[in-house]
Amino acid sequence: MLEAVKVALDPTPRQERMLEGHAGAARFAYNLMLSHVQSQLARGEKADWSMYAQRRWWNEWKTEIAPWWGEYSKEAYNSAFESLAAALRNFFDAKTGRRKGRRMGWPKYRSKRRGTPRFAYTTGSFGLVEGDSKRLKLPRVGRVHCMEDIARRVGDAKVVRMSVSKRAGRWYASLT
Repeated sequence: MLEAVKVALDPTPRQERMLEGHAGAARFAYNLMLSHVQSQLARGEKADWSMYAQRRWWNEWKTEIAPWWGEYSKEAYNSAFESLAAALRNFFDAKTGRRKGRRMGWPKYRSKRRGTPRFAYTTGSFGLVEGDSKRLKLPRVGRVHCMEDIARRVGDAKVVRMSVSKRAGRWYASLT
């Protein structure tokens, strides 16, 4: 059984800029891949929009499209590809009747002003810091202070995913 624990983060100004940058990189990758899939469909090509196909295309073109890509964790980009693949799958499944519930529209571009800044970690060295129950380890960002004791809430469970988002001016981490 998976259970999520949400904790408020207390990043330094440098860490906050890095978190904003990671969220911006994820938004950029999402919008870029959505544009790529749309152009493939407009040309009449068979669009392969799986997360793995998006990652292959990104790895082939990232140095030319986004020379700054190395400043942020690869997980920021992968979370965008995972999110877009799920949105496209929901759209096509709803269109063909394989998905129950209301019809899903075509995925929209993510906006910097209206959207929620977010990204996720699924692989790598992220999670709890041994010996410090009020810090989380985030790749490329560093050890971020939390507003509460995480070890007490998580216990000895293994953290398999960490979603980081900003709501109402505060950064949060959801540990699954």
